[in-house]
Amino acid sequence: MEAIPRISNRLLSYSSLNPISKIRINPFLHFTPSQIPICPNSFSPARFPPKTLNFSSSADRSRLSTPRAGWLLGLGQKGQKSTLPEIVKAGDPVLHEPAREVDPNEIGSEKIQKIVDDMISVMRDAPGVGLAAPQLGVPLKIIVLEDTKEYISYAPKEEIKSQDRRAFDLLV
Repeated sequence: MEAIPRISNRLLSYSSLNPISKIRINPFLHFTPSQIPICPNSFSPARFPPKTLNFSSSADRSRLSTPRAGWLLGLGQKGQKSTLPEIVKAGDPVLHEPAREVDPNEIGSEKIQKIVDDMISVMRDAPGVGLAAPQLGVPLKIIVLEDTKEYISYAPKEEIKSQDRRAFDLLV
């Protein structure tokens, strides 16, 4: 993973040396002729034309305009905000701390209802059959569960039978 920042820093230094060059980055790193010289002053241009790099073709540009996976998902979304919270990554401190009980007086409150609604939406969007509040970064003992016939249909028949898996409605 250290190589990615080094490569991007190297590419940025080339683009700052030659402001006319157009750097296009292809995630598959195909090296074909382009406008960025590797060794601009090594040999006479007439005798040895400078080698150049290209990181993308025009066909790849449309694919790169809308990132679909991994760390590229967040790029290009400056003004857009996600309405749903994200599931925290393994190792997040909230997953290692004990969650606190929900005060019975707070159960009907807007705050708790919003947390539950977000949990249901994230669980269904993932898709999954269960989600705990700490998985969204909320240190409360709240869990939502739901297993539908659709989700069950994706599992192998032997697994469904061995687990005695059955559909059930939403539980909070």
